[in-house]
Amino acid sequence: MSHKHSTVALVEERGAPRLAAGATFSDDHAPEPPRPFTLWRPSQFLAWTAPVDAAILGDNLLESGKWLSLVGIGGLGKTRLAIRLAIAQILGRLWCGLPTYTPPRKWIILSSENGIRRWKDELGKMLARLSPDEAALVDAHVLILAMTDDEDGDLNAGNVESMARLGVTLEMESPGALILDPWADVVAGDENKTADVILTLRKLRAVVRKSAPSAAVVIVHHGRTGAANIIQAGDAYNAGNFGRGGKALYSAVRAEIQLAPGQKDDDRRLVLACGKNSDGPKFKTRGLLFDPEAMDYTVDPEFDVDAWRNDVEGKSRGQSISIADVVEAVRGLCPAPGDQTKVGAIVEDLSGLGSDRTIKRRLSEAVRASYLRNGDVRGTYRLGSKPLPK
Repeated sequence: MSHKHSTVALVEERGAPRLAAGATFSDDHAPEPPRPFTLWRPSQFLAWTAPVDAAILGDNLLESGKWLSLVGIGGLGKTRLAIRLAIAQILGRLWCGLPTYTPPRKWIILSSENGIRRWKDELGKMLARLSPDEAALVDAHVLILAMTDDEDGDLNAGNVESMARLGVTLEMESPGALILDPWADVVAGDENKTADVILTLRKLRAVVRKSAPSAAVVIVHHGRTGAANIIQAGDAYNAGNFGRGGKALYSAVRAEIQLAPGQKDDDRRLVLACGKNSDGPKFKTRGLLFDPEAMDYTVDPEFDVDAWRNDVEGKSRGQSISIADVVEAVRGLCPAPGDQTKVGAIVEDLSGLGSDRTIKRRLSEAVRASYLRNGDVRGTYRLGSKPLPK
């Protein structure tokens, strides 16, 4: 029996099939008819309940099948913080003051930046503080890409072989969570081009959806450098501009956690902010204290977000004087309780560090933050009711 032939053929454009004129194919090989979109009535949405054990982190920050980005400038320890998230979730502990939820997930960490020597050093310090049972539980639930001599570590979505390896790995291990680090090594093309980022995300989602559909995905990405960009962490007006490159990644993920330096000259102090949470409230911006001996983080109870923003804002404007500088100047000029000092004396004490205008601006900011207060006479200052963060 002969087969009828059509006057169209199946072609592919940007990975999506379409029909084009000019060729023929057999009806035996005709594509399946497209399936309709899934449509629900309002009553079905109201009757929906979240899957049991879907929650992983915070108030809907990360759940099964959802995507989260962790963004910060280079050198702050984003990978380490992501590993700490995995360990906290496995053990059911707080992560940076945010709750995690059991049961323990299997975590796969695909990071192309860290070698075996660094992993050995940092993991050794992390696990040393755990009990033998806790360490064994973590060991059973964490798998990390080992950059051995024969491992190229290519995670680029434009590499067909790499995506095939990713699919096979996910099918074999069935993880509950996947960390991809860094995003720049994953993007197929230019991270500054929206089209390239969107195409990369489509490829990744297709692989994850097929091979590990319930896995949560954490993408570690670099933020923009410079004080003017750092201050945007957690800022509702500018949070989408915090990450390096285009904004397509920020738009695509359900939530974004942003990591910024807490002080210019102390890399142990960090700031953690919520740039986005599409499915819940954003958590409060907080300071973190890094312990290099334990490779762990604790919440800084004395962190003041307003003082931090004022300090970073001053640096972004080229101001060399911080709020702490003017407060300490007043403290030195007012040794006894109730003492107050004139603005001229403060300016003289800080001469050479900045302009008179900058010093006066910082004094006003310190008063608004309650670190200082105005004296009894106009143009005088005394210590305020709020101590400086240590």
